[in-house]
Amino acid sequence: MPARSAAPRRVGRRTIIAGAASALAFPAIRGQAQAGGVALVIGNSKYHWEASLPNVKRDAPDIAKRFQAFGLRTELVQDAGLDAMRRAVDGFISAGRGTNFAALYFAGYGAAWGSDTYLVPADADLSNPAAVKNLILVKALREGTDGAVHRLLVFDNCRNNPADGWRQREAADFAGSMAGRVEQSAPNTLTLFSTAPGRVAIDGPPGDNSPFAAALMRQFDSGSVELQGLPTRLRRDLLIATAGRQVLFDGNTFQQPFVLRGAPGRSAGNRSGWAADPSRVVELPNAYAFAQQSGLPLPPGLVAHRPPPGSPEAMKVGSYRFVDGNGGPAVAIVMSVEEPGAAELIMALRPRGTNNVGWRFFRGTFSGGSIQYVPSTKQPPGQITWSDANSGLVTHIVATGPGGANKAPKSSPFTRLDG
Repeated sequence: MPARSAAPRRVGRRTIIAGAASALAFPAIRGQAQAGGVALVIGNSKYHWEASLPNVKRDAPDIAKRFQAFGLRTELVQDAGLDAMRRAVDGFISAGRGTNFAALYFAGYGAAWGSDTYLVPADADLSNPAAVKNLILVKALREGTDGAVHRLLVFDNCRNNPADGWRQREAADFAGSMAGRVEQSAPNTLTLFSTAPGRVAIDGPPGDNSPFAAALMRQFDSGSVELQGLPTRLRRDLLIATAGRQVLFDGNTFQQPFVLRGAPGRSAGNRSGWAADPSRVVELPNAYAFAQQSGLPLPPGLVAHRPPPGSPEAMKVGSYRFVDGNGGPAVAIVMSVEEPGAAELIMALRPRGTNNVGWRFFRGTFSGGSIQYVPSTKQPPGQITWSDANSGLVTHIVATGPGGANKAPKSSPFTRLDG
């Protein structure tokens, strides 16, 4: 869930649904209901115990207007405490039963514990681990919308943990073990998470929409959006908008195209350096071909970001194939290299003899001809070292004794696929 990347304590970045204080906003946002469609937009900007989230004040109403343009009966509620949030969610679930389409957008703080993601009410105090009892469980909310025939659930918040990192390590570890998987929902459900597990979303400049909200509205602005293929288009646009630093996660159970139609919008275009200079966008056709051949689950819509001309790090960006520490096929994508010394990577693995296949987006550091990465706090670091522009070694730690008691480094050669 998007949160301010400058504030490590923040857990998620957008608000929630309605309280009595926001009830006056409803009539302005309600539109004519079409085909029994309903939408709920939740935007918590002003938190009692956490820093405010100024961009949410713009994002939530703007998204609500887009839902209204699709003819959905839309409720907008802002700065809601726990009780008001529960009432709004319960009302949305009730209104959605038997309808053809139900849409939810949440913007505000979010939190992650193990496999669960939570939405944070405006009156929650995240300094206490017991705060989890006063948060809204995403899984329960998602299951509650099963009464609608088709569903769109958007969680625009960070997916790390709150309060000075008292459970940040758990979030990072689970993000590694999760390996890119998203729990599946009922049929005809699209669930969008604006960022990866364990990661902080980018808020964007003050007074502007967040990169994720802006990218989502650009998809809506044509007046016709096809939900089955939306994640691919949105993931690419968001990567371009954030220079490879924010990857959309989704769970998609649509088996057939499903189109929402309404009035066109007028969002600002993608104004990032990538969008202005397409030569800096690195396409990844060979990575996708290798992933398909090897049974690796790369999400569609990925692109990498080439640094400015003359950068000594330019050779690092692109995709590479190698054999992982357990003898299975693997692909690594260096999404971007940033100053000073930061890199964004995706790895997809299929360890030999297991069904533990998945992908993960994480951060590394580069120095000279190498990038060092840490899969999780429970695992030792790995390293990618270039011998030339197209090849080198991936060094990882593999278990050699019972239960992994003994560890030994192992290096596998890699070769370039794209870039």
